[in-house]
Amino acid sequence: MISESVDCSTTTSSLFSLKEDIPNHAEVTMACSDLSTSLVNLTKQLDLSRVDYQNAMVLHCGMCNSVWGDSLGVCGEEKHLSSVICLRVTKAVVVKDELEFRLDGWMAGCTYKALHCSGCQCFVGVVPHSTPKHLSALRSLFLLQKENINCYVLKTGTMVRALSLHFDQSPICSSISEVKKEMDVLAEHLTVLETRLKEVEFGKGS
Repeated sequence: MISESVDCSTTTSSLFSLKEDIPNHAEVTMACSDLSTSLVNLTKQLDLSRVDYQNAMVLHCGMCNSVWGDSLGVCGEEKHLSSVICLRVTKAVVVKDELEFRLDGWMAGCTYKALHCSGCQCFVGVVPHSTPKHLSALRSLFLLQKENINCYVLKTGTMVRALSLHFDQSPICSSISEVKKEMDVLAEHLTVLETRLKEVEFGKGS
């Protein structure tokens, strides 16, 4: 709101000056697109020469043995949620259409979509959509509950419970987290810019 003691012509002039300093929508959209492309490329640029195939595992449903994914798609674990963090899963993991909201626990304040197994319909985990800042790195990733996973270890040919294993965070997960944080900051910046542009248009109209 403009104070009555402020000269309107000065205020309008300041608003026009402010508008010149604000990047246009196309520039901000292009920046968002560049960051999105960086994230996609990052998930594809795995250094296969460093992949430990000797300790590779296949993730199975603990109920019906459907294949949910493999260790090459795993980028760490979230200990507070007892979940394995995956970049990708198989079609046996079904993403529900409805958004749900959590009021308590470690995911309080998060909206997410539940995951279910196509084979036995058991609960698999979640895909966070909107989260508090401390969980922003988990957005759009697959969090599979360890208690529902059995792991087939290729090296030994044995099936073990995921609860008995530790899924160390890989370097790519750290990089993805950084890119996702940059995207979140840019999205917030875009919202601020749009608000300021509306203020400029309001000042121009008055």
